[in-house]
Amino acid sequence: MGGAALNPGVGQEAGQTARTVVEALKSTPALLALVIFNVLFMGMVVYIQHTNGERWQTLLTTMLQQCGPH
Repeated sequence: MGGAALNPGVGQEAGQTARTVVEALKSTPALLALVIFNVLFMGMVVYIQHTNGERWQTLLTTMLQQCGPH
């Protein structure tokens, strides 16, 4: 009675849920387009924030090197 016996059921349930979601989205293309747009938008925001953080880190490092005690 270990956890391994539960794994096939979990996989089957996840697969059935994924199939149900895909079937529901097939019937409403506008909703599918909205979901895809939101996923792409969130990815773009994460990328922009990441590159902005790198830019600020570089700027701070440069300022500390130039303005710090020599």
